[in-house]
Amino acid sequence: MLAIIGAMVVITWQHGKNRALTQLLEKSKNSNVMHIDEVFDLQQENGTLMEEVMSLQTDNAILGSCCANGGLDADTLDLK
Repeated sequence: MLAIIGAMVVITWQHGKNRALTQLLEKSKNSNVMHIDEVFDLQQENGTLMEEVMSLQTDNAILGSCCANGGLDADTLDLK
């Protein structure tokens, strides 16, 4: 009789533990999905920012060559 009661207690405890672990697994899966979405969003934002950086580098190179040539204004050119 004690063996049956003990077995029922163990089964009940194992069932509760199984449910808790199942809930933890589902929570982890949801968390992973959110993190994956965040990674994709950050990759997309990174691509946009890299395009902006490339554009700014091009603009900077143009401005640098302009300054190296003394500017484009007529009053900065030495026409003697």
